[in-house]
Amino acid sequence: MKKLFTLAIIAIMTTTVVKANDNNGQSDTIVRYNQKTIQISDSVGQVKVMVFGNDSTPYNKIYEGIFTDGKSSEKWTVMEDLGIDWPIIKNLTHKKKVDRKMEAHWAGIGWGFANISDLNYVLNNIDGVSLKSELSNEFYINLIEKILPIYRNNLGITSGLGMSWHNYFLDNNKHLLEVNDITGVYDAPVGVNYESSRLRVFQINVPLFLEWQPTFGKNHKLFVTAGIVGGINTSATYRVKYLDSNSHKVNMVESKGLNIAPLSLDYMAQIGYGAWSVYAKYSPFSMFQSEKGPDVRAVSLGATLNF
Repeated sequence: MKKLFTLAIIAIMTTTVVKANDNNGQSDTIVRYNQKTIQISDSVGQVKVMVFGNDSTPYNKIYEGIFTDGKSSEKWTVMEDLGIDWPIIKNLTHKKKVDRKMEAHWAGIGWGFANISDLNYVLNNIDGVSLKSELSNEFYINLIEKILPIYRNNLGITSGLGMSWHNYFLDNNKHLLEVNDITGVYDAPVGVNYESSRLRVFQINVPLFLEWQPTFGKNHKLFVTAGIVGGINTSATYRVKYLDSNSHKVNMVESKGLNIAPLSLDYMAQIGYGAWSVYAKYSPFSMFQSEKGPDVRAVSLGATLNF
């Protein structure tokens, strides 16, 4: 059509033209060239070009240029009756209508049940460690998030920064001790009955998720994410609570460190709608350093309120 438009300009300068004024004072220039009628509509501050066949049937518009006050507004139109499908052009012309802005789903606060597993996904009572599952939990706060859309604002890569606290309450009146640089599970001292025997691990976390946000009509609130969460274990403490022989309440940090692995890695998946989501996590690696503690893996299940 650009060639046709150029021919039209040449024809304007070399052929006889007919000008007709309408009732609104607008001027049309009609050029007949090569068995085609070219109509140039010149209204106030705007010029528009149309092409007709000999029977006054308008040609299908593939490209249309409208020039107004020195500025050009261009629009691609894909006509179905031509059988033309140009996805790139189609996406550009309809992007504002069908695409929705992607929002990451990492920042927020969450709480979940924490437990341990072995390589066969058996929960609790692993390698001598028995937890009070109803009390063991994790709590986290994620403050920074960023998403990079990779396909039409429906698929993106999410990352961010957060922190979490993991609390594991041992059962059967036992506690963890580090003896000869090896962390093991031991019975409480004679005469001591633990009210609470808890390992707490604090982590700084960085996720790498693939996030899918399907569009249903005007609805862009459903989301599904899956990926990994890398963690730096900055501290580990073991606290016990009990009554001594004089019925005095003892509440103290008994030990620190306990050979907790300095780094962690979790597989994580979550599904949500709007501001709420549920998640599940599983670590393929032991919580403790190799051969320096029980061979147990962290698992958790919980819910998140996203910011």
